[in-house]
Amino acid sequence: MHPKAVAKYCSPFPLPSPTRYMLGRLHNMASQGPVQRARTPVTAAPVHARSAAGFSLVEVLITVMLLSLVYAIAIPSIGRARIQASVHNSTQAVIATVSLAKAAAVRFGRPSVLRLDSDRDRLWVEVDTTVAGSGIADTLGFFSLREELQVDLKANRATLCFDGRGVGTTRAVCPVAGAVIILSLKGSADTVFVSPLGRVLTR
Repeated sequence: MHPKAVAKYCSPFPLPSPTRYMLGRLHNMASQGPVQRARTPVTAAPVHARSAAGFSLVEVLITVMLLSLVYAIAIPSIGRARIQASVHNSTQAVIATVSLAKAAAVRFGRPSVLRLDSDRDRLWVEVDTTVAGSGIADTLGFFSLREELQVDLKANRATLCFDGRGVGTTRAVCPVAGAVIILSLKGSADTVFVSPLGRVLTR
């Protein structure tokens, strides 16, 4: 406010102290001109740059070490499981072939012969399948354990015979009834016992 504007408020009567104080303040402010307020500069908050996507070298090395550890633990277990599975499947193949020899003898009403080739790890059934009985044996259920499962076959008999009732018997080609068949692969083994009457047991 200009000093002349302050003067017209002056009164011949004495003013109270607060009023004089306020008028003095207005007079001083008017004489000093407009008050310049200091402005605080506003600075923008720092923007953090986004970290680049990817993995550090340490993280990659740790991941590789963990994968190597898992690989070292899992692979031997998987290998052992595959070996055991192969031996188990070969055992089932032998049992199925013995059952086929017994069933063929009953089906055609004449003796059947189960061949066990320990040298080449294979087995099969021979039986005459003709109605009149020509005496010429046909081959049934040929299975190579070496080619299919890489399993070794060892037996104490080369042949097992079954009569028309499906019971173990002896003949010229089967001097002894019953057999012990061992199936093995890299330390894992199963044993199949065929009793003289043709009953099958495993261990």
